[in-house]
Amino acid sequence: MRTLGIITNPTSGSGRGAKWGTEAKAALAAGGHRLIDLSRGSWAASYEAAMRHRRELDALVVVGGDGMAHLGLQVCAERKLPLGIVAAGSGDDIASAVGLPRHDIAAAVARIEDGLRGETVSIDVGKVVGDAIEEPARPRFFGAVLSAGIDAAVASYARSITHPRGPLKYTVATMREIPRFSPYGVRLRVDGKEWTQRCTLVAVANARVFGGGLIVSPGSSVNDGTLELVLAEPMSRLDILRLFPKLRDGSHVSDPRVRFVEAQTVEIAPDPSGAALPPAFADGELVGATPLKVTVAPRALTVLGGRADLGQ
Repeated sequence: MRTLGIITNPTSGSGRGAKWGTEAKAALAAGGHRLIDLSRGSWAASYEAAMRHRRELDALVVVGGDGMAHLGLQVCAERKLPLGIVAAGSGDDIASAVGLPRHDIAAAVARIEDGLRGETVSIDVGKVVGDAIEEPARPRFFGAVLSAGIDAAVASYARSITHPRGPLKYTVATMREIPRFSPYGVRLRVDGKEWTQRCTLVAVANARVFGGGLIVSPGSSVNDGTLELVLAEPMSRLDILRLFPKLRDGSHVSDPRVRFVEAQTVEIAPDPSGAALPPAFADGELVGATPLKVTVAPRALTVLGGRADLGQ
């Protein structure tokens, strides 16, 4: 018998999360495991409960979307505690990056059982430090992508709406934010090389996708030991409208105004040469205002039932 902590989100999947959470708990209990329900009604309270109980656990299981997976990262990254993910959200970018099933409780629990028998994968995560990181999780870890430009402004609004779901919510958010856009001023330091510029999009990718499957960093993988800075030069509002659809298939890689830089460390700070950067988001969750320092933490997270052909 294993002792599993479990955190569910009743609001995930447009309200279907409560049902999925009940099903996941029943399936895990049927496997003979002792469950400790660490759901506390809010992201912060659930995180704090999990941190208090983590030494009692053989694994932590989260049920929901990327917000729940992101929560699990904070508890398990750089620790020996493995993470199980029952992906039941509108995006599930982290689960997709490690080949886990979506919206299939039985299949997800079967993968967790495989993981408890030894079928696990260790993946890289991004690690963020800065004075303005949202509490209670400091440093902040992320599995997919950290956004700090127009992509963060879009993520902020997308997070606040419940309909539509998946990539469509980012389309709605994009249409709202573009009329408000003015190029941002940013100071970047990447593996010791520093420069300032104005930009449209600035993201640090650990995985290929964000926003429910938008392919922001086609060359990224969660097991390559590196991050990728994705940087777009200043664009007109019309050009931004043309850019975002390209993220659906990764064809923005051919745009000469978009730059991709492999990195171990990325520092992002505001610069007065342009508009103020919005607060950064990662995995769809608020991280905090810049300046921020992002580093790669290689193989820092063990995922139950994940597949080896990661991020491809």
